[in-house]
Amino acid sequence: MPVLSPAQLIEIRRSCSADDTLINFSKAQANLAIQAIEDWFEVNRASLNTAINTATAPLVLSATVKKRLVAFWLRQKFGREV
Repeated sequence: MPVLSPAQLIEIRRSCSADDTLINFSKAQANLAIQAIEDWFEVNRASLNTAINTATAPLVLSATVKKRLVAFWLRQKFGREV
C-alpha cells in the first residue's frame, strides 16, 4: 500500500484545519487517520473496479474513466454528507 508523503499529509491536514471544528487532535493522530483512509481505498480498489465492470458489462470503461467517475461521485457524496 502506498504510504502518503509528508507533503501529502500536510496538504490534507491543512485542508481539514480550514474547518476548525474538525481537527481537535494531534498531527500524529491526524496522520494515522488519513493514512488509514488511504489504505482502505487501496485495499478496496479491486472490488470497486469489479463492481463497475459488472454494472457496465458488456461495456468496458477505461481506468481513466473509472477514476473520474469515482472522483465525481466522491465530490457529490461529500456534499450530501456534510
